[in-house]
Amino acid sequence: MRIGIFVCYCGSNIAATVDVERVAKEVLKFPGVVFTQTNLYTCSEPGQTQIKKAIEEHNLNRVIVASCSPRVHNSTFMRTVETVGLNPYLFEMANIREQNSWIHDNRENATRKAIELIRMAVAKVNKNRELYPKYFDLNKNVLVIGGGVAGIQAALDIADGGKKVILVEKEASIGGRMAQLDKTFPTIDCSACILSPKMVDVGMHENIELLTLSEVIKVEGSVGNFKITIRKKPRYINLKDCTSCGECEKVCPVKYTNTYEVGLIKRTAISKMFTQAVPSAYFINRRGKEPCRSNCPADVPAQGYIALIREKKYAQALELHRKENPFPSICGRVCTHPCESNCARNYVDQPIAIMDLKRFIADYEANLGEIPLPVMAEKKNKKIAIIGSGPAGLTAAYYLLKNGYDATVFEALPFAGGMLKAGIPDYRLPSRILDIEIDLIKRMGAKVQTNSRIENSDAVRNLIQTGGF
Repeated sequence: MRIGIFVCYCGSNIAATVDVERVAKEVLKFPGVVFTQTNLYTCSEPGQTQIKKAIEEHNLNRVIVASCSPRVHNSTFMRTVETVGLNPYLFEMANIREQNSWIHDNRENATRKAIELIRMAVAKVNKNRELYPKYFDLNKNVLVIGGGVAGIQAALDIADGGKKVILVEKEASIGGRMAQLDKTFPTIDCSACILSPKMVDVGMHENIELLTLSEVIKVEGSVGNFKITIRKKPRYINLKDCTSCGECEKVCPVKYTNTYEVGLIKRTAISKMFTQAVPSAYFINRRGKEPCRSNCPADVPAQGYIALIREKKYAQALELHRKENPFPSICGRVCTHPCESNCARNYVDQPIAIMDLKRFIADYEANLGEIPLPVMAEKKNKKIAIIGSGPAGLTAAYYLLKNGYDATVFEALPFAGGMLKAGIPDYRLPSRILDIEIDLIKRMGAKVQTNSRIENSDAVRNLIQTGGF
């Protein structure tokens, strides 16, 4: 390794508090360093010329410049070494100005610190390897999230520059908070007078694709090659067919709180957000929760996983179920299924067999082999103690583990499961089924300690002191 180090005076910026000549002499003793030099201004043309000359004369294969922040001149020096055939990634900068001379007034300490900063740069440059640029096709389309005044203006500016813009807004119309204002500060102009023309421009611009009632749920990839997943909610109205006449609104019998008017009035289930809304079309806000879900104690979206079952997407159906309830096998056998009692199909013929469908997808998964582990968050290095391994304790353990916590379950009985195992007969809830669900939690990392009774505050205090919870 043949390392050359160039220590910069930077006028008096560095030299005022750092003994530059002493630094240059000391760093020459470092392993691999064969050349050092001081410069008044290393970034100047004469300074760069000296770097090139030293590389050629001393056959340097690594270069360090001890001067200002890499944010200022790193690219300058990389280009300099590249012109004489040295790979630019074999160059390093040691920041002895912003991180040293400018923040210290003790010359001795600042000098020693400069030497140590260069020592670290030497260690780093020893590990550097030659790198070369790669070229990729870039997608020049632009995604703008949020259709408020800032998002609208950004979309218009970019689109006017010739780029394709996708503007994503979660509400039924763009406009954001500004659309709710009467006047704007400091000119006290009508907010709609300023905003409405811009909204119309967005709706008519050939380079802007407007996605309302939409939310970004996943971003993958890197700059120029992002892959965006967007969830678009249905408007239930065809934008092309709606003339915005308002006749539907006049006869709609359902009213709910108007959030655009901050709850001061009500709006009909079919409506526009406001008169100047863009897109200028009505939308239908579906009435609250489905009766099956609103009557489910665990708030499980039955209609969601049943729709996935219809598409034979059983794994996704189970994943959706476990977002609210981690035990489909158990609930598919012992639940009192109030969802079915309140199913809207009762008014037509008979309720959908929700509990049986839940049991089907759980058993289908179990019959395929070991149940796959859910996606788990990064470990948080925090321990949580759970007292009791009944349905509540096991559910708590599942979601704590899923969110990265270390969960330990303490059970007074000689077996896990609590009243699920002790109180429900085997013909209703076979032990084998319960054990499959408990085994999943154990494989996620749960520690289950049976014959461990925690019955008073002293026992809890002892658990905290000795167990690290």
